[in-house]
Amino acid sequence: MPEIRTLQLLPHPRTITRSEGYFRLPAKASIVLSGEANRSVLPAARKLQLVISQVLQLSLPLSVGTRPAVSSACSFSYNRLLPAGGYELVIEEHGIFITYSSPEGAYYAVATLKQILEQSGRNIPCLHIRDEPDFAARGLMIDISRNKTPKLETLYRIVDLMADLKLNQLQLYIEGSPFAYESFPQVWELETPITGEEILLLDAYCRERYIELVPNQNSFGHMEGWLTRPEFNALAESPEGFMLPDHMYDSDLYPDGLFMEPGTFDTEDPKVLELLGTMYDDLLPYFTSNQFNVGCDETYELGLGKSKAAADAAGKGTLYLSFLQKIHELVVQRGKTMQFWGDIIIQHPELISQLPKNIIAMEWGYSADHPFEADTLKFREAQIPFYVCPGTSSWNSLTGRTGNMLANLHNAAVHGKNNGAIGYLITDWGDFGHWQHLPVSYAGFVYGAALSWNVDNNLDADVAGYLNTSVFHDRSEKIGQLLLDLGNYYKLESGISRPNDSEMSMLMRSNLANMGIVNKLTAEHFDNLEQYISRIEDQLEDLALECTDAELVIQELENGIHFVKHAVQLGRIKQLLAAEPAGIDPALVDHQIHDLDLLLHQYRQLWTRRNRLGGLEKSVAKLLRLRGEYAQLAAQLSGSQPL
Repeated sequence: MPEIRTLQLLPHPRTITRSEGYFRLPAKASIVLSGEANRSVLPAARKLQLVISQVLQLSLPLSVGTRPAVSSACSFSYNRLLPAGGYELVIEEHGIFITYSSPEGAYYAVATLKQILEQSGRNIPCLHIRDEPDFAARGLMIDISRNKTPKLETLYRIVDLMADLKLNQLQLYIEGSPFAYESFPQVWELETPITGEEILLLDAYCRERYIELVPNQNSFGHMEGWLTRPEFNALAESPEGFMLPDHMYDSDLYPDGLFMEPGTFDTEDPKVLELLGTMYDDLLPYFTSNQFNVGCDETYELGLGKSKAAADAAGKGTLYLSFLQKIHELVVQRGKTMQFWGDIIIQHPELISQLPKNIIAMEWGYSADHPFEADTLKFREAQIPFYVCPGTSSWNSLTGRTGNMLANLHNAAVHGKNNGAIGYLITDWGDFGHWQHLPVSYAGFVYGAALSWNVDNNLDADVAGYLNTSVFHDRSEKIGQLLLDLGNYYKLESGISRPNDSEMSMLMRSNLANMGIVNKLTAEHFDNLEQYISRIEDQLEDLALECTDAELVIQELENGIHFVKHAVQLGRIKQLLAAEPAGIDPALVDHQIHDLDLLLHQYRQLWTRRNRLGGLEKSVAKLLRLRGEYAQLAAQLSGSQPL
């Protein structure tokens, strides 16, 4: 029987007090709903019923109301004095008692009790927990646009994990065509988007778990999927595309500059608002949420194309704010509260006070040292409600960047709480192909959820333990630490600070002839990386997962490791190319081609297990280009083409 010190509860409750003794859950007793508003906690009671059935193989009936003839194993009671979302969980030698003031509070109590039952079995330690959240909104945002659009069953799995972690908001980031807009079938007819009917199903699934499915559609920048189409191209700020200013990209990856396709709307064209209105009318009716995240981040070319004269006269910030206000009018007309990414307006702090007061700023940043403290203070002083939005650091990483992830999530939570954030949104992006597999992001989901529930008590949350016990059900108790270690390979790279990248990921995306990144790395770097990742690979055979997708998880980890190992060999080949191209052994390149073919074959198969087919070819495009460059190099080394 576990002592209180051995219970691993995540999020860790606000207060927990251990008492003497244990309660043995009887085989024949009821789950009792007593007191005021008892029917409102049926979802929580049914959840507990399911947990007891799955964990303890016991079937306990539900009983509404108290009566002497009914033996109670667990009772739910209403107490209006408890804070919203808060609960009390008392386990005594004669029963379990859950007190709540809102149905979600009862549900969160069951989430905690589930962990206790998983660890203690039928002999449950007596204790008293008082708990409530720090952040009212505790969310997760999944990028379904670049390039993975998950299957509905994958989203259900994520929602179930969120419910266990007491998260209460889900956003699916939309740009381009991952949603089937009924007014624009030509935009998505060659894709496999989420349909409105599927959103209805997902929305209902979320609501049953007290999770708000918030619509999220970018509406200003990041509109390449629309503005590169002939019928919408005239609505772009720069219809022909543009060169990104030097300070906005990594010159190691793009030594000749970075050309960008048109992605930002022309703010003065009235047809833009007509298009947005139609898109909103296609999307929003499928959601019950009264909120709507309209994006509006990274409007790179604003003031560089059609609006240059207006921006020069009035200022780029004023131009941005004016269009943001027009979007706000569209959102208000549709009965929604508007969320928007705060990265542009924060560059013009003098304009923040001019924002509508019924708007929510989403303060995002993904580096360990992002200035959440200074930025959130600006929104607070202007009396603009705001969320803090850190990230999982999974994207552009292959297998994660654990150290940065932990620091970024921690930083956002501490300063968000101190400066009065109303929400905490964990973001999980898919830039440049979404090569990372879903389990890579789990550690960020878990740590971010713990912090969003209670900052002070979860700064040192046992993420690895929770992954072992509650996510992967690993009898070896090793996968949690393995995932964290796998995400720290980037620390063996050159040490140059890159806010959204690992250098191995950058190597895989860059041209074979591009030496900008490899020049920062030495043979010793590659040797250390290979040894580190191989040691982790050797540990895979020790894992004993009992989750329903155990085999798939192992294959995904193997594929992620394969990505890193291939990048290491690619880096070595680049170093040889820089030193003495003619001295490269052709067999080395042939082996690399074969290795990439295996990597691609495995990656394609794994993609379709969790995700829709649409987007896969875009995801592997850079890998196929790399294969072509290998083949050209092999031909040059064989003498059939000049070096």
